[in-house]
Parts: sequence; structure tokens; C-alpha cells
Amino acid sequence: MDQQFLKLLMDKTGFPEEAKQEALRCQDVLVQTGQEEALDGAVECLYSHDLDLKVVEPLVKAIADESGVNVYTVWLLFLIQASQPAVNAYLEKGVPEDIVWDTFSDLKFKVLECKNVHGVWGNFVAFWYPIFFSCDLVKLGRLEYESTTYEGKEPYEKNGFVINPGDPVKSIHIPSSGELFDEAARLDSYKRAYEFFRDELDGRPLVCVCHSWLLYPQNREILSPASNIVSFIGDFDLIESGSEEVFHDAWRVFGGEYQKPTAELPEKTSMQRAFKNWLLQGKQTGYGFGVLIFDGEKIVNR
Repeated sequence: MDQQFLKLLMDKTGFPEEAKQEALRCQDVLVQTGQEEALDGAVECLYSHDLDLKVVEPLVKAIADESGVNVYTVWLLFLIQASQPAVNAYLEKGVPEDIVWDTFSDLKFKVLECKNVHGVWGNFVAFWYPIFFSCDLVKLGRLEYESTTYEGKEPYEKNGFVINPGDPVKSIHIPSSGELFDEAARLDSYKRAYEFFRDELDGRPLVCVCHSWLLYPQNREILSPASNIVSFIGDFDLIESGSEEVFHDAWRVFGGEYQKPTAELPEKTSMQRAFKNWLLQGKQTGYGFGVLIFDGEKIVNR
């Protein structure tokens, strides 16, 4: 384990001091219990198996069992160590250092989520990180952009633009960074993305897709018209949506209390109150999938 890189990443991405100290303490525990080489081996295993996290899951669990360190914290240490080759790869590709560290600040956002939901400084969504390790995602301003392909079954056509299945697109992700999410912040991000990918676009507009619970059309009824989430929905041409019996993203709204009976869910924020009221009416939540085409100045397909 590279303690110097552990400290560097946590400093560069703004980890809370308490989280830093716990990560360093737990790293020492792994050393004391003879699990340091096991963690290094798990990282090597990940990269030698095409970033397949399922292969390393039993290794991480075994390290947690042998060391007594919470498995979520072991995942955090593992993910940070696994980030080192990726950070170097991003830099070698010419990605500016500030963008690289901003991209890996996702680890900080997830450590805060883990503390909020599970009461532990760690990470409970390790499955999310192979796209970071393969250098297929960058954070540009408020939003993250994943390089992928259009997976629609039929071509998308709107305002003279055509996107065919298999065409390159950027999938937008919305990290829980706590940054402003208003229209100005989003427009700034779209402009940054257009500039970042300008050479790749070669004069074409930036085509983005997003599949998220935030794009569920009924969120317009759940939330205030002034909500930034409602405004975000308006950035996209929604082409698919659906309701779900289980609110899988409830933890994002209600934190560690998300598993409580609906009547006992917290009401500390306007979002919590709005979703609780919706759920108490026996109504469902869901998802939406939309397309956004940006020409460098404006959205051109809505």
C-alpha cells in the first residue's frame, strides 16, 4: 500500500479530516494484521482481470474479515490504491491535473454518502469505479461525463439531428458534490464539456444522454416548480421513462433513515418532505432517460 498516494489523493480531493484519520488508522491496521500485501494483490488482480470487480469482491471481504476493519473502509482503501495507475494514465493522456483530481473527488462524495447512510467512513458502491480506472469518465464543473455509445434500439431524430445506435455519446452523471445545481452551473458544465471534447467532436455538437431517477417525469409533480431538479429535467428531450414499485434511490433522499416505514421518514429538507408526502399517498417513483444535444452555446434539441 502506498501511504503517500493515499494522503495525496485525500488532500487533493478534500476529504474531511476525520475521514483522512480513519483511513490512515485502518491502513495501519491492515499492515499490523498482515493484510497489506493482500490489498496490493487485490489491486493487481483487478487490473489483470479487465477491471472486473466481481473477481476481487471475495478478496476484499477476506481482508476485512482478517483485519477486523469494516468492509466499506477496506473498499475505500482498495479503491484509492486502485486509483493510482488511473490517475497516472489520465495525466499521460494530457488531462489537466486539476480536472484529474476533480474527477477523483468522486471518492470524497461517496465517502460522505457512506458515512451518512451507514455511519462508516468508507465506500459501498465500488461497482461504480471501473469507468474511472479505464479513464472513461471526467468531471467537468458540476457534472461527470462518461464516454460511451448510444444504446437506443432505434435512431434518435430531433430538429435535424440523428443519433444512431452505437454512435459515440457522453453519459451524464450527477455526483452528490453539494455544488450548485442551478441552470447556470449546468450550462457552465456543458460548455466545459464541449471544449474538453472539442477535438473529438470535430465540429459536431456534443451529444449527451442521461438515465436517472432525477429525470422521472413525475418529479415535476413531486417537487416545487422552482426546483433545480425540475429545471434539469427540462434540459433533456425525454424519450423513455418508467415507474418502479421500490424507491431504489431512497437512500439518496433520506440518508441513513431510508429504510424506516414511510410515516417515519425524516422531513429535514424540502426534498425529504416532498418525497415523503408523495410516498404516503401510495404513489411510485421511477426513472427517465433523455437526450441532450449541445452546440457549444445552447441546447439544440428541445
